[in-house]
Amino acid sequence: MNTWLIFALLAPVLWGFSNVLDCAIRREFVKNDTAITFFLAATRLPILIVFFIIIGFEIPPINAVFFILLGGMMWMSPYILYYKAIEFEEPSRVVLVMQTAPIFVLSISFFAIGETLAFYQLLAFILIIIGGILASIKKLEGIWRFSRAFWMLILATFLWAVSDVIFKKFEPEFNGFLSALTFYFLGSFLTAPLMLAIPTAREKILKSFSGLPSRAWTLLIIDQILGISGSFAFAYALTLGKASLTSAIISIQPLIVILFSLLLSRFIKEVTAEDLSKTTLIFKGASLLFIVAGLVILS
Repeated sequence: MNTWLIFALLAPVLWGFSNVLDCAIRREFVKNDTAITFFLAATRLPILIVFFIIIGFEIPPINAVFFILLGGMMWMSPYILYYKAIEFEEPSRVVLVMQTAPIFVLSISFFAIGETLAFYQLLAFILIIIGGILASIKKLEGIWRFSRAFWMLILATFLWAVSDVIFKKFEPEFNGFLSALTFYFLGSFLTAPLMLAIPTAREKILKSFSGLPSRAWTLLIIDQILGISGSFAFAYALTLGKASLTSAIISIQPLIVILFSLLLSRFIKEVTAEDLSKTTLIFKGASLLFIVAGLVILS
């Protein structure tokens, strides 16, 4: 099988597994969004040490470093919204809404770095928006309405898109992709000490992690390894093939989440199986079709 395709498919598989564990950990063990985001940021430190050993300690242009660090911090911060959304929403529905990221990247790139938008991109924009809306509609107390997670995820996805555009704009000023990625990771890590500097956040973090059972730590470590490995697989796939096609393959992630949710719920008691009622499947299926159609048009 083509090496690019292997890594492009590996990313959503690893991330889908991680999304299911995110939900279990957030609902059953670490019940604070700031605390679990802190853990996500703090665990970047070992990777940073390895990266700096590989690339050395040469400092790129200060202007580029500043914005890449800012992009890394902006990439980590929205996880607070993500974990809040996943507290009361199914992982597959959360991931479906997150597939709206390309439309934000397109829009921001148009204004920030002058990338042009063609008619087909605007059509894809509309299809992906419709898909995101369908993923967010659910029946609550007998009434069809938007999920509470929708606006949180839209804001989080927008901030992630801004972070992506910042990386795209300033990465060429570094001495290679790995150098830029290292400082990007450094920016995401720096959110951890900033959180600790806030007394109320520090109190929540310490309270959330004190007395956690070994089972929780095991799931946290596995979750982080899966998430980081997915990021590496995706980044490597980007270096091997077209960015648009690589991003389009990520659209299978909601299906991966549903499959892992069903599978892991049999072996991990904290994992709850997804709602597979007929109406829910129709909405999720329609959402996925619109999103995939939009991403295929973009590619």
